[in-house]
Amino acid sequence: MLSIFTGLHTPGMAYIEQAYDSVRKQANCNWEWVIVPNGGAMVPSRIAEDDRVRIVPFTGDVTGVGQIKHHACQHTRGDILIELDADDLLVPGALSEIAAAFEDPTVQFAYSNNASFDADWTSLAFSESYGWTSRPFIYEGHELIEHIAWEPSAHSLRYVFHAPDHVRAWRASAYHALGGHNVEMPTCDDHELLIRTYLTYGARGMRHIDECLYLYRLHDTQTYRTRNAEIQEATHKLAFVYTQRLAERWARDEGLRRIDLGGGLNGEPGYQTVDVRQGADYQADLNADWPLEDNGVGVLRASHVVEHLRDPIHTMNEAYRVLAPGGFFLIDVPSTDGRGAFQDPTHVSFWNENSFWYYTRSNYAGFIPAFTGKFQASFVRTYYPDAWWQEHRIPVVRADLIALKPPYSDRPPGGALL
Repeated sequence: MLSIFTGLHTPGMAYIEQAYDSVRKQANCNWEWVIVPNGGAMVPSRIAEDDRVRIVPFTGDVTGVGQIKHHACQHTRGDILIELDADDLLVPGALSEIAAAFEDPTVQFAYSNNASFDADWTSLAFSESYGWTSRPFIYEGHELIEHIAWEPSAHSLRYVFHAPDHVRAWRASAYHALGGHNVEMPTCDDHELLIRTYLTYGARGMRHIDECLYLYRLHDTQTYRTRNAEIQEATHKLAFVYTQRLAERWARDEGLRRIDLGGGLNGEPGYQTVDVRQGADYQADLNADWPLEDNGVGVLRASHVVEHLRDPIHTMNEAYRVLAPGGFFLIDVPSTDGRGAFQDPTHVSFWNENSFWYYTRSNYAGFIPAFTGKFQASFVRTYYPDAWWQEHRIPVVRADLIALKPPYSDRPPGGALL
């Protein structure tokens, strides 16, 4: 059985009957629909009277939509759990395509392409400059724009903006093994669950259905409009917490190496080290050519090391050379906005957030013709690791960069050089 689950908030009441009609039109009739009304929302009688619909109100204090979805999924009976927002529509045939995807026992999660529409059936086109591609899609005579999702990877999972979108479906056993939606998260609960899905099952456990199975309604009361600033901040926090783990999972699945630069002391577990110190896996001076082959590294970690290297351009060129297409260069470096950059007498190069413009933006890269690489800026932000660093005024720049090499550079999630 296929279990559709929906949280019904008051704004969704205006559209839920259309959502219901889209479910009733499905060729696959082996479904149930679990609806969780909250905030005074009421399920229309013609939906409530359908024997395949079960209404399970949430009686506690609601802290976020993740809590509602988690509650709904605890009351499902099916083998496949399918998320449907109350204001959206399933395309005819969607349930059949989802069921077919899960016939492969390795698939634990599946998702599709989607199209958006407003009250006039105008469809929103996402910008190609951010990596999006699209194609025309016709629904009941309406000309819409189908957004083509990316294949599952650490790169598409970094941010909610290009992570797998609706329709989203989990194998019930996998969903419950993961712990389901995080009930503590008021926003980005889906994104956080998708990250955990990828970390647990990898790309091989996730299936992109390259068809438009879901129609996303645009209106003024949508969460992404009313809480946009909160969503932006939440997805950046998730990127800060999870990017290294996502990159490591991707590198492992792709058979790529993980290298810790300057990790001769306290090297990162699971990484090979390159350091001038004895005992490193590769004893070498990083100011010279690095003893690593081209295109063989998936994750290159540089925690408080680049400031000890004399020539930043040489450092960035060598990093680009050894990284595989789409490889991650994860940097922590004391910022010149504080004391840490200058207080250590062994520091010989100096960095802040703006330093990375020259390696990620074409208009700045032109000023350093000796730089021969291209990086995508995944995450660049200044932070204090803990209270000690803040007390001593030592801010740190975290810069997560991605090597723009084909085929990754052909369509990078989030776009290439700006």
